[in-house]
Amino acid sequence: MPKHIYFCNSKGGCGKTMLATQTAAYFAVNGHSVALADHDRQRSALDWLRQRPSGCAGIAPVAAYRKEDAPEAMDVVVHDLPGSVEIEQLHDVSSDGGHLLLPLLSSPTDLMAGVRFLMALNAENWVEERLKVGIVANRVRHNTRYNEVLMSFLDNINRPLVGTLRDTQNYIRASQAGVSVFDLPPSRVRRDLEQWQPILDWLSTPA
Repeated sequence: MPKHIYFCNSKGGCGKTMLATQTAAYFAVNGHSVALADHDRQRSALDWLRQRPSGCAGIAPVAAYRKEDAPEAMDVVVHDLPGSVEIEQLHDVSSDGGHLLLPLLSSPTDLMAGVRFLMALNAENWVEERLKVGIVANRVRHNTRYNEVLMSFLDNINRPLVGTLRDTQNYIRASQAGVSVFDLPPSRVRRDLEQWQPILDWLSTPA
């Protein structure tokens, strides 16, 4: 049974695709067979994968928005869900269970959308039975008022903050080239690799 990892939030533009592609690349670089399932008709994850250089660790593309299934015998299946996702759709695609990561930005609009989505998750008994849910604070700029609001919010919810990723051009440049920070020389992205470690540690725990 492969490990399933879902990146989900009802708010678009919060970094789901970035997190999904980075995660898929991490497992591929470390020798696992990986499928990247794009559930969004915008195909952002598959567009990234199409640009991936042939010399990089391979990742199997899955057009999940067309109901394609991941190839059999994968070690890891990473799911990039659309920004308009409803709880019912998450229920349908997560029947295998696994880890769910919810990326959050610090703007008021993003926080309110995150609150509503977390409330919807908490209202469903099947979520606790099926998914291990964590939060990633994304594009964080320290020493800003918005970041203080985000951290205060995270202190008052019942889901763990499993990682904090800074706002950096490294992800944008990597995405444009179809690569990840895990494909780059560690000396160039050392700080980003350090920030990813708690997320990767959490993903290594049982779902």
